[in-house]
Amino acid sequence: MIDFNYTILIQFANLLILMILLNFLLFKPVLRAINKREEAIGSHFDNALSTKEQVNSLKISYEDGIKEKKKPIVEVKDAVLNEAHTAATQIIEQARTDLTNEISRIRIDIDNDSKKVRNALKLDVERLSNEAAQKILKRSFS
Repeated sequence: MIDFNYTILIQFANLLILMILLNFLLFKPVLRAINKREEAIGSHFDNALSTKEQVNSLKISYEDGIKEKKKPIVEVKDAVLNEAHTAATQIIEQARTDLTNEISRIRIDIDNDSKKVRNALKLDVERLSNEAAQKILKRSFS
């Protein structure tokens, strides 16, 4: 069986003294250091969050500024493109009109040339038919 004597009390007293000493010399300083670290990390984390928010707000204002500065440039570009499109359309319409006029003129020239050729061929056909008839019949048709 277990014998209860004064050594158990001494061991218990030693344990209490050791716990009190460890509490003052080890646990409290370590816990204070941990708390200080947590506070420092928390403040750094808060600083990082506020800096991130500032960066995001600066980024948004920068992008808005760029959009505002690009706006007149884009408007000028669109105006120039519209003018170029209008000018190109006018040039194409003018070219179509010129082409239509040229085609009409060429058709008239072709009709005139074909009439001249037809008349010349009629005269040649009459002359050749008369010559052929004269040679076949061996007499003159005048």
